[in-house]
Amino acid sequence: MDKIKRVIVTVDLSEMDVNLLKYVTMLSNSIKLDKVYFLNVMESLELPEKITEKYPDLVAPRDEATKSSIQYTIDDAVGDQLDVEYEITVAEGNPTEQILKWAKIKEVDLIVMGRKSKSKGDGILTTKVIRLSPCSVALIPETFEKIKNIVVPIDFSEASKLAFEYAINYARVIKNVQITCLNIYSVPNGYTISGKSFKEFASIMKNNAMESLDELLKKYKTKGIQINTRVELNKKGNIAKKIYKVALRENATSIVIGSKGRTNAAALILGSIAEKLLKVDATIPVIVVKQRKHNLSFLEALLNI
Repeated sequence: MDKIKRVIVTVDLSEMDVNLLKYVTMLSNSIKLDKVYFLNVMESLELPEKITEKYPDLVAPRDEATKSSIQYTIDDAVGDQLDVEYEITVAEGNPTEQILKWAKIKEVDLIVMGRKSKSKGDGILTTKVIRLSPCSVALIPETFEKIKNIVVPIDFSEASKLAFEYAINYARVIKNVQITCLNIYSVPNGYTISGKSFKEFASIMKNNAMESLDELLKKYKTKGIQINTRVELNKKGNIAKKIYKVALRENATSIVIGSKGRTNAAALILGSIAEKLLKVDATIPVIVVKQRKHNLSFLEALLNI
């Protein structure tokens, strides 16, 4: 799994910025980041002509004024607690394209974004960035707590194993963090051929899931980390909602999920479960884990950079 050394934090001068600052400060103090890039994107840096004509001395150039505002927020929210080199960039253009462009240029390992409520309408931008991002993305909600319990959905794919590795590395450097490995199983449609009842076959599937989780855990060095396992029967088909309900029940403070894909193009596209999870009106931070080197070449071709 890629080590997290360089991070982009997208800021928009809203109240959400404070939560993002607290998150990246916690991250920096725990894993010693090399550099943080605070990125603000405006579709245009020019003020409307009528405004500039009427108030020619009203403000400094928009990028400079915005940088000053971001710096003030950093100083006010975290001050000296953010003990890492950082840079503030104000870019002009399409937000998705600019975030992806700077992620590539700065060779970042993680993009940190705010996750506002559905009513505030930032879901489309967030989904686009995560689908195309060359690296992992952390979505921090409007209410943010210290990370204590990480839920990792495990379906035994390489993507879910990568997410588990991410959670393990996180728990190694941050004290008192536990991991809950969650497998959602279902009963296949043709179970009646076996002569078993639904309940009987569900028990078979559950035991198989528990054994598979135990075998998986044996492959990783987790000494000193509290690892819990949960297996849950899914009857209604919406696995994403099931993950969220279990995460709430487990008092999860973060969900770490892998994005699936076996080809360069597919690696940039979220698995359907991960994407549906992002559509749940959640209050839990979600980290979508990707392996940077597998996603970069396709992004370069896509953006032509």
